[in-house]
Amino acid sequence: MWRSFRKSVKVADVLAISEDAAAAIRGIVGAPGVPEGAGLRITRELNTDPSGEPRTDLRLSVVAAPEDGDEVLAEERVFIDPDAADLLDDKMLDADVVGDDVRFSLDVQAEAR
Repeated sequence: MWRSFRKSVKVADVLAISEDAAAAIRGIVGAPGVPEGAGLRITRELNTDPSGEPRTDLRLSVVAAPEDGDEVLAEERVFIDPDAADLLDDKMLDADVVGDDVRFSLDVQAEAR
């Protein structure tokens, strides 16, 4: 959940990233065993919900480098698959960190409301 008192960093024209999400991403991609230059990649997946209706999911994964065509948000080390970019153009990526667990969430940017 995005909290209005948090500062955010607007990167490219695609996605805003809260300070908490940026810190969580830095921690993830800077962890021991993760290759230098690695980042968090966001991809779009088409799935079916339990009632049989189609749904779109976003998947986050740690990858060594962006793929061809990815939107690269270099400062935050986020790579966005072209198929996911249109879903994220007015979104804010946030994170809640509890211990070693990170829970990412998306909300509509305040400027887009």
